[in-house]
Amino acid sequence: MGKKVWIKANGNGIIATGHIRRCMTIAKELSDLGADVEFILSDESSADLLKTLSEEDGVFYNATILHSVFSDSLTDFPVMDEMLRDEKPDFFLIDSYFMTEEYFNLLNESIKENSPSTKTGYIDDLCKFDYPVDMVVNYDLIFDENMYSAPVKLLGGEYAPLRKQFSDIDYNVKDIAGRAFLSTGGTDPYRVIGTMLKSVYEEREVGSNVPCFATDISCDVIVGALFEDDYKEELKELAGKHSEITLHEYVTDMSEIMEKADFAVTAGGTTLYELCAIGVPTVVFSMADNQMEFVKGFDKVGAAKYAGDVREDDKVLRKIVTWGVASVDNKAFRQKMSDSARSIVGRDGAKKIAEAILELT
Repeated sequence: MGKKVWIKANGNGIIATGHIRRCMTIAKELSDLGADVEFILSDESSADLLKTLSEEDGVFYNATILHSVFSDSLTDFPVMDEMLRDEKPDFFLIDSYFMTEEYFNLLNESIKENSPSTKTGYIDDLCKFDYPVDMVVNYDLIFDENMYSAPVKLLGGEYAPLRKQFSDIDYNVKDIAGRAFLSTGGTDPYRVIGTMLKSVYEEREVGSNVPCFATDISCDVIVGALFEDDYKEELKELAGKHSEITLHEYVTDMSEIMEKADFAVTAGGTTLYELCAIGVPTVVFSMADNQMEFVKGFDKVGAAKYAGDVREDDKVLRKIVTWGVASVDNKAFRQKMSDSARSIVGRDGAKKIAEAILELT
């Protein structure tokens, strides 16, 4: 038997798919290195999502459902105490925005009593406090190393946990852009993609250059795993009326679609790192608090163009389309962004994280 690694993550229509998706990537590397990986999930919704994403990837993982409340981490106890006593994992990796100092205090007390050899790790995006763990991961481009006291600190874009399909792609920047990639990740609660497609292909109200843009640009649209059914039907109706729109659902090789794109529009999240790893020029927007600061980091280093937050700025759509129109015949602009993007994101971050976990145990 290999080292036993637990991974705590959840996903649903509120917190989207990003936590489970990136943890699955790390889990795959751990499994390849001989570890025995088990997901620790709060509820059936997260289990269903893990199953759906696993079916897309063709890789399946064991999972335990705590029957706790995903947004109240303290409800993991006392079930967590019993599990630690009975199973004694070598490492416990946690990926959730709902972790509190009280949770970590209870967890560390439980580990000391029930499984003293268990090491812990946390994937951090919010920088709320100094997490009392053995290893912290923060792959933001801009970070404060001094806020963490963990013995092992994996910080910066080189640790972005990207799937292997993004590791070695020879991306070509074309003279004239003709294809766009559109994604909001697993969810689109503000229906940004639908609004954008309608404005460009039907209402044509975003600017005088939009008719040319709509005629000359085709769009590959990623339909997320948690898109609502009526929204999926709305997008299918749009695609049926406009041949320029192609919908992609249950995608098994995202890199194949991305590398065909001349530029991309995406929400902040793992998808942004994937696009940068390939080198696709990208305009990014935020739609959640945890996305705002880290996407501004991409803009600051020239790896992506930040259009704003869709919850606060009603001009985001206009900015996105204006950027797209301006970049169509500006190869130099797109080439510079592509080069910057590829330089700041590592392509073996998940493997580095997995190796660091096993070195600690």
